[in-house]
Amino acid sequence: MNRESLARLGSFLLLCLVVFVGSRALIRFLPGNPIDTIIAETGTSLSADALEKELGLDRPFLTATLEDAGNALRGDLGTSIHTKLPITPVLLERVKNSAILTLTALFFGALFSLTIGLLAARVPNGFWHRFSSVYGALLSALPTSWIGPMILWVLGVKLGWFPVSHHLALPAFTLALAMTGIWSRLIRERVRDTLFLEAAQAARARGLSEFRILLKYGLAPVSGALLAYLGTQIGTLLGGAFITEVIFDWPGMGALLVDSILKRDYPLIEASVFAAAVFSLFGSWLGDWIQSRVDPRLRIDGGRI
Repeated sequence: MNRESLARLGSFLLLCLVVFVGSRALIRFLPGNPIDTIIAETGTSLSADALEKELGLDRPFLTATLEDAGNALRGDLGTSIHTKLPITPVLLERVKNSAILTLTALFFGALFSLTIGLLAARVPNGFWHRFSSVYGALLSALPTSWIGPMILWVLGVKLGWFPVSHHLALPAFTLALAMTGIWSRLIRERVRDTLFLEAAQAARARGLSEFRILLKYGLAPVSGALLAYLGTQIGTLLGGAFITEVIFDWPGMGALLVDSILKRDYPLIEASVFAAAVFSLFGSWLGDWIQSRVDPRLRIDGGRI
């Protein structure tokens, strides 16, 4: 691992630390007293002083943050106020479910986008080119909070093809569909530009098939940038997944965060926000790493990054 890799890893860890401190600061510095809110909302029998001690709000902010950071490194994220159970096992299960949903949506979204984008790039101003423009503009304008209920109503309620809750297909399809609007147009534009370069023209003059030219001289040169963008979409999809999980009652981090907010379960809110942010940061870092592996021009120190 060279200096550049260490710098990227250090930046990633620093951002994780900033997110950890920031998520904790939400309770301390938001207007109002969280203790009074918890007592009013949950009807707990604990006194205000006992609850403040249980939440660690009686400790100085810096001291509490350092202690809890050390506990987090050991896998201890605290205890839920509502269930009185350790947060870590619950959060890990929800992270796994969100990861399954996000990666499934990412796979099918990439597959749909590649199909539409390559077909559109192959014949400029043809049917697929015009279709991708209209399709991309339409999906870019529609929020996930509208697409999800429409898919739920059509495929789940009216047609009855899928269960309306606790099923992977509908939320994954919703996220994949929302992703294809921008990504299909990005693939179309990037691939179309490379098809006009001399290498592609020379390959066409040698009699290579259009399909081979499309993949080797159109898609391959831009694959690094596309894969990097794909990695960054993990964070974007995760944000959309929070809404989608609530719509389709999928037991992921989004549903857990909304439920913990409604119950004023502050330790669980902190842990959920931190996990979601790390997930998003990891996606961006993964995209950069994949791009450096695919595109040798981006590698440093003799190709090692």
